[in-house]
Amino acid sequence: MARFEFIEDKDFKYNDDIIKGLQAFNRSQTGYREKDKQNFYVCQVDDILGACHTKMSSDWCHIKRIYYKNLDVLKNLLNDIKEYYCDKAEGIQFSCVIPSVVTDFKSLGYVEKGRLEDMPKGGENVFLLNTDFTPYETSKDYEVQVTDEHIKHYDEVLKQENRKMRKSLNFSSETVDIQFVVLDNGKFVGGIYGNFKYDYLFINVLYVKEKYRGRNIATKLMDLIEKEAEQRGFQNLYLTTFEFQALGFYKKRGYKKIMEIYDYPKGFKEYTVYKSLAHY
Repeated sequence: MARFEFIEDKDFKYNDDIIKGLQAFNRSQTGYREKDKQNFYVCQVDDILGACHTKMSSDWCHIKRIYYKNLDVLKNLLNDIKEYYCDKAEGIQFSCVIPSVVTDFKSLGYVEKGRLEDMPKGGENVFLLNTDFTPYETSKDYEVQVTDEHIKHYDEVLKQENRKMRKSLNFSSETVDIQFVVLDNGKFVGGIYGNFKYDYLFINVLYVKEKYRGRNIATKLMDLIEKEAEQRGFQNLYLTTFEFQALGFYKKRGYKKIMEIYDYPKGFKEYTVYKSLAHY
């Protein structure tokens, strides 16, 4: 007989179980999708002019972190990203809370697909996409180093410049992780993992083993993480879900669709949904 126990996993002991469980389910629906991580660096003598970390997932290139000294350096970075991912990715995705960076990307043809207001408070997080892999014309061609290994002293500059920019805008970029799991007689059944950042809770992963579905476990896990957000003073929540996952489930909980991306992964759609606890 099942004896369910819902606990906060403060040590993230079951994080791999949650993530790998959902990844296996996704593969069962979509097949294998290539993944990789790359790092792009623009240097001039001993001076680093730009750096970017990317991640390939769901058939898209995701820009995870970026720094560039000027627009021409940005063009050179993006040209090498385009060249690397041209035959691998459906497009390039980037989300940003810094208005000047959003403006630069839009000037280079990135299209706004959606946005989250008050992320952070008084600001916006803008989601940008580009599916055109044509290189930009540049006034100067810099040499860009591409590697799947991090170059530590270059990455330190990237982190420092990112911190400077965020500090100038007067908001915290601290990320705090949260995780709840459910056990059946001590054995892992499922869990939910998310993080607090920019005055939002992002629910990253929700997974329940197949034989335990239909017992309101996912509902209870969502209740726990939403209650935790409210207790910490976070009113805004968002998450992403593929069309073969649980859009209807989230809609019933009051989440509203704010963004839809086609061929993410190829042949499928991904939805971004949002909920405000202030309305409940």
